[in-house]
Amino acid sequence: MLKKRPKLVILSSNYPSYENHYGDGFVHSRLKYYTIDFDIVVIGYRPFEASRNYVYEGITVHNHSRKSDFVADIDAEKPDVMGIHFVGGWFYDAFLKKLTIPVFIWVHGEEALGWYRRMYYMNWKKIREFLTYVAKNVFQLFHLRRIIRHSNKNSNIKFIFVSEWMKKIAETDTFCKIKHFNIIPNPIDTSLFQYKEKTLEKSRKILLIRSFETRKYANDIAVAAINLLRAKEIFPTLQFDIYGKGKFYDKITASVADLENVNLHNHLIPNHEIPAVHSEFGIFLCPTRQDAQGVSMCEAMSSGLVPVTTDNTAIPEFVENGKTGYLTSNAEELALAIEKLVNDYPQFSYISKNASEAIKLKSGHETVIAAELKLLNEGV
Repeated sequence: MLKKRPKLVILSSNYPSYENHYGDGFVHSRLKYYTIDFDIVVIGYRPFEASRNYVYEGITVHNHSRKSDFVADIDAEKPDVMGIHFVGGWFYDAFLKKLTIPVFIWVHGEEALGWYRRMYYMNWKKIREFLTYVAKNVFQLFHLRRIIRHSNKNSNIKFIFVSEWMKKIAETDTFCKIKHFNIIPNPIDTSLFQYKEKTLEKSRKILLIRSFETRKYANDIAVAAINLLRAKEIFPTLQFDIYGKGKFYDKITASVADLENVNLHNHLIPNHEIPAVHSEFGIFLCPTRQDAQGVSMCEAMSSGLVPVTTDNTAIPEFVENGKTGYLTSNAEELALAIEKLVNDYPQFSYISKNASEAIKLKSGHETVIAAELKLLNEGV
């Protein structure tokens, strides 16, 4: 008689679908490997959409529009172990404090950062909207602190942070030390994002793939760097491609829209198509105002692109300046880093290879999935 496989329930409210390829793909990139050991059901709470069940690339998903149905489904599935991505503060009273099964809570950023760390959301014309965000954030952190204290007393709940920076900030902003935790980055599928040696021609081709829906990703600083490079002799030999979508896209890219060597693509790219785009470029331009890891940057590194990024938040945990990429502080330093790479092909090639090897060791899917499966299985 075959042994029954344990049931793993994952709570994720933005799981990808065939209509929403831009959901939380970093959750799906784990689960497709978890099926080796577990029967999996994803349960999500999406209050502004009709409830629906679907299957996405072999993973069963239940999305609910009502909290009561969401909570009831968790109980009905009778999980042996649970994983949560982006924990809601209201989860604690609704069901978390009653659970005795192993629960692993992945902390990615949005759910564990104080509002004052996201002042780039601030818009004086929409002050009421911002104050609503502040109130929700205070509520979230209050209840996250309760979850942490429960975890410290009852070790069935454990936290997984994608970076050391993320853990440190979560503890600071909740005023609470966390006893039961692991640091495991989001997995980068190195079989999908394979290293390809970059030619001299491709070392002069610069790629940016970002959401333009928020100021978080510092796309304005990236464009400022491109404008600074216009004064350099090398500029006509460079090619920039900017992929993205969001309310700030037209405004941010307006100053470079008329340049012959800047190609604008006002759309995002399905994840499975990104490696083909990576293969045509050598430098990944990705400054940021805040990142708990920088998944798109890590994917580009895996493909052999050299990241030119920002020396802040968790980025230095994934990029070593001058060895696996360049860490900068402003548009001038971004432009200088690109100029250095373009004028020194041997150095560019050295960093390109190092970037791919380093990210494979740190957050390659084989390393990460093995670590996460070990924790889940030990929990069961």
